[in-house]
Amino acid sequence: MAKDFNELADRAKATWSEETQGVYTAASSEFAAEVSERAELGALLATARKARSLTQPALSDLTGIQQAEISRIERGTGNPTASTLLRLADALGQKLTLVPVSR
Repeated sequence: MAKDFNELADRAKATWSEETQGVYTAASSEFAAEVSERAELGALLATARKARSLTQPALSDLTGIQQAEISRIERGTGNPTASTLLRLADALGQKLTLVPVSR
């Protein structure tokens, strides 16, 4: 009997075809990159907000974006729209820039 989820998952993966394992590896890599990018965005937002001596509720008042959504973005768990990011950047005196991704 499996002791934990990871052991159970490893046993299941051992039965996968090479193609399935490749798809899983690629998807896992993409997911990890997205999680990392969201965490980085959140850290940048929090730093910019604190540099302006703003609390999350104060930033919420300035932007009309719910404080809970600002918190989710800062924690890296939110999925903000472009409009939300533009409103936050504007309120914080920041510029939103798109950069090419190298993967």
